[in-house]
Amino acid sequence: MGRPSLVAHSQAGTEARPTGVFSYKVRVLFISFNSSRLIVPPFPLGLASVVASLGPEHPFRVLDFMFAPDPRQEVLAVLKDFQPELIALSLRNIDNQDSRFPEFFFPETQQFCRWLRTHTQAPLVLGGSAFSIFPQELLEYLQADMGLVGEGELSFKALADSYPQGDWTTIPGLVFQTQGQWRENPPQPVADLDALPDPALEYFTPVQYHEAVGSAKLPGVMTVQSRRGCPRRCRYCTTARLEGLKVRTRAPEKVAAFMAASYHRWGLRRFYFVDNLFNHPRDYARRLCRAIKQLNLPLEWLCLINPAYPDEELFHLLREAGCVQAQVGNESGSDLVLTNLGKGFSRRQVEETFQLLQRVGLPYNCFLLFGGPGETPATVQESVELLEDYHPFLVNLTVGIRIYPHTGIYDQALAEGVISPEDNLLWPQFYLSAAVADWIWDYLKEVTLRHPNWIF
Repeated sequence: MGRPSLVAHSQAGTEARPTGVFSYKVRVLFISFNSSRLIVPPFPLGLASVVASLGPEHPFRVLDFMFAPDPRQEVLAVLKDFQPELIALSLRNIDNQDSRFPEFFFPETQQFCRWLRTHTQAPLVLGGSAFSIFPQELLEYLQADMGLVGEGELSFKALADSYPQGDWTTIPGLVFQTQGQWRENPPQPVADLDALPDPALEYFTPVQYHEAVGSAKLPGVMTVQSRRGCPRRCRYCTTARLEGLKVRTRAPEKVAAFMAASYHRWGLRRFYFVDNLFNHPRDYARRLCRAIKQLNLPLEWLCLINPAYPDEELFHLLREAGCVQAQVGNESGSDLVLTNLGKGFSRRQVEETFQLLQRVGLPYNCFLLFGGPGETPATVQESVELLEDYHPFLVNLTVGIRIYPHTGIYDQALAEGVISPEDNLLWPQFYLSAAVADWIWDYLKEVTLRHPNWIF
């Protein structure tokens, strides 16, 4: 069967796709631009949540480029039939985060935006995680009109409600031009996640995401989020800027109900929790596992475990509730490197986490992030030898730390002369310890020959 038109309906069996047209205010076209299928195709959960939160007051259409055979033709069809007055472009990936062969993704986006300008005068609004990291840089590079930093559900609704004559200075996270200068309003995280509607999967193609295979040749998953925010202060991470340090949670029953509804409506069985810390807060994680278990549905899911919170009881609950694999964010096996990365846990806690997961029989994979401050051949070998003592299902190896603004690694790279204040970090640059820069590549090549399940 051919792929249905994104303009008309979704890939949800044969049911008609909702039009989104209720009463007229401002006509909005949402575009999910990402088409990268690294690991598995990532469902645009953030945009689906923004779409759901817009409400019935504004007419809208949604285009998702992930599986679109001819995205520009679909855009042209919407521009002709719908004539949007605002175009919201969601941007996810900046680059491939590969220090050996860095690939910057936005030239293609720039070409699209230039093409779009020749077919419509509608203002272009940017959003998504990539934009939140580099707001002014992307506005200038893509020649867009405005954008929203941070969580967009309430902010975009406020923008649509006030367009075009409202007071934009009151819209959280809005970046816009005034008197020839960019102004960035402070973002405001959503305080009550339970007040948000479930993400509007019906405007996308959830079955295709569930069935599609990515570069890792693994089956697709549906993403789900139960909490936002991360209290950890890893020195390279952008989560604090995107979601804040305070953890906000959804009621476990609501999260479980979303998974159940996805299963009953579309047959979605595999889920991936995008929460940065599934095992924190511990009591919340336990309650969520029990809520999922009580569904009594044949669901399988994965989540990210932080070694700062090893908990045998919770790991038992994970397995009983349908978790089939835990992703352990260990990053290193060296206490020196863990400290320098600001991880906030020790090698001992990493080992305790591995031991408990193996004790309860829950498969896990691991991450090793090489090349940070203080990394030497000895610390690299220490990390490799640690994982060789255990039995991870998969190990992801990364060399070099992508430098983002507003992070500790940025400050250190600046102080050491790795970057300069004039550098536009929209183009990828990496922190890589000089002590391992020339040696590590051949060493890791030899390591992966010994371990076919270690990806480099």
